[in-house]
Amino acid sequence: MHSKKTSCWKTTLSLGLLVFLAVSVSARTESTKDKPDKASASAVDNFRLLDHEGKSHELYLQTQAPVVVLVVAGNGCPIVRQSISTLKALRDRFADQKVVFWLLNPNSQDDQASIVEEAREFGIDLPVLMDKTQIVARSLNATRTAEAIAINTKDWKIFYRGAIDDRLGYGTQKVKPPKTFLSDALENFLTAKKVSPSHTPVKGCAISLVSVTPRDGKTISYAKEIAPILQEHCVVCHSHGNIGPFAMPSYEKVKGWSSTIREVLLEQRMPPWHADPHHGAFANDRSLSPEDIQRLLTWIDQGKPRGNGEDPLAAQPPKPAEEWPLGKPDYIVAIPREMDIPATGVFPYRYALVDSPVREDVWLRAAVVKAGNRKVLHHCLVFVKYPKDSEHPQPDNKGGIDGFFTGFVPGMEPVTFPEGTGKFLPKGAKFIFQLHYSATGKQEKDRTEIGLYLCKTKPPMEYQTRAAARTRLDIPPGDPDYEVYGRFTFQRDSLLYEMSPHMHFRGSRVKYEAIYPDGKREVLLAVPHYDFNWQTMYRLAKPKRMPAGTKLICTGAFDNSPQNPANPDPTKLVHFGEQTFDEMFIGYVNYAEIPQTNAAPAPSAANDTTTKQAAK
Repeated sequence: MHSKKTSCWKTTLSLGLLVFLAVSVSARTESTKDKPDKASASAVDNFRLLDHEGKSHELYLQTQAPVVVLVVAGNGCPIVRQSISTLKALRDRFADQKVVFWLLNPNSQDDQASIVEEAREFGIDLPVLMDKTQIVARSLNATRTAEAIAINTKDWKIFYRGAIDDRLGYGTQKVKPPKTFLSDALENFLTAKKVSPSHTPVKGCAISLVSVTPRDGKTISYAKEIAPILQEHCVVCHSHGNIGPFAMPSYEKVKGWSSTIREVLLEQRMPPWHADPHHGAFANDRSLSPEDIQRLLTWIDQGKPRGNGEDPLAAQPPKPAEEWPLGKPDYIVAIPREMDIPATGVFPYRYALVDSPVREDVWLRAAVVKAGNRKVLHHCLVFVKYPKDSEHPQPDNKGGIDGFFTGFVPGMEPVTFPEGTGKFLPKGAKFIFQLHYSATGKQEKDRTEIGLYLCKTKPPMEYQTRAAARTRLDIPPGDPDYEVYGRFTFQRDSLLYEMSPHMHFRGSRVKYEAIYPDGKREVLLAVPHYDFNWQTMYRLAKPKRMPAGTKLICTGAFDNSPQNPANPDPTKLVHFGEQTFDEMFIGYVNYAEIPQTNAAPAPSAANDTTTKQAAK
């Protein structure tokens, strides 16, 4: 992080909204035969996990399949390894019926690299879902590897769980299995016959479910261990007057929201941080550590005890949000009039043109957009229109396709531009506000403003916002994975600070990859599950040097299928457009060119909308 006292930072569109995380965990057993399985009696909870290749998988989106088969796996388990050929054969056999097969790895000792190596060595071409915090394994009461769990996607209930077959045992194996439990269960289910047996004992490796040792006493301390986690990560947004949908002012309120908390945690809707943790390090990473999650899990498992002592949430309420967290701006620019937003509906972008109050050429150390009404303002981009006599250096932002001057999304953290950088604002300029509003169920009003903070002297580098974009989009109806590519080339040696992908409701995934002049490739950011509601600006923990000639390839995909719950109309051929029911593909980058002495002038960084072949 750069010092706010000395740096000229960009007002980042980072999202600080966090929701308290917790999961209710039932008592575990060492084997599924030890007692009746509680999970099979009711619907399996929805969940979303990344697999070993970084792809996102969500259970309740698999409605095109009649069955989802989960097989609990773990590196080094002999029975799992020797069952892979059987599972692949079953997958191929039931492919025409669209049965989905996933492996689930809940082992805390297995990281992505080792899972990838295990898959390579043993020819595993099934998705291996990584359950690092063991949330899904706990919710399913899974205690051993090699257990198969077959789920009916009509009601999400388990119709079979147990062994794949009886060919393998502890140190023993048969040439052919006398009993093919999973195969028979699938065949009977798909032909509307009774599934019997529906539950069989499992032989596999025991899973070590992680538990947290209380720091004091026999139970986790709410006051000493749980409340501090909430105060650090959640209460800043989940407090009265802020953007969280409910407040956390006390122990009683937190306890009452536990069911909802469990749901959004399993589905990874919260916390709203969507970067794949295996690529890049980010200064504004809002995700909880596995240790904090496990501590919360254990506390919930113990019955959410209140314990003794005062309630820190009630005794230390958050301070009211500051109007201008960076201090009073040198200039404040408001849209000309208050906007009226109806109670319901989908609204086109609104635009407002405002004269800059600055009467001389200046450099800014920050430009902060302050939402007049955070409940209704989905996002705001601001562009600068230069006066006619100085239009030649004006960046061509193309309405936001190639960049913008500053902006806002909910949960933004107002910070200054990076140290040694600033943005230029000419005298006589005009601000163009692009405002996107969302209905709240009642009539609302908004009057958004910009706070301008001047640099005392001209900074060494100009902070720039540009983009790798794709404007030709022809997304076919029903296509679940329509891929697109955009390219951006750094013409001079530069420092990359931030990346922010932008798509609409059909956007499903995006990846930023650098191809350096020497041919080396590096993934800088991967967002396996893009969510239009959270347009995060991912700020690198350390600025990354981009040598001149480096190509930034932005790869993404759209889900225009009925399985996408946010899809406005899966029967529609979708093209590029500003409205949310159209689509965009923009990979924003914030960077600064490094000053070069005695260097010949070079053109500014280039945006190139490319095809798949050109991008490669």
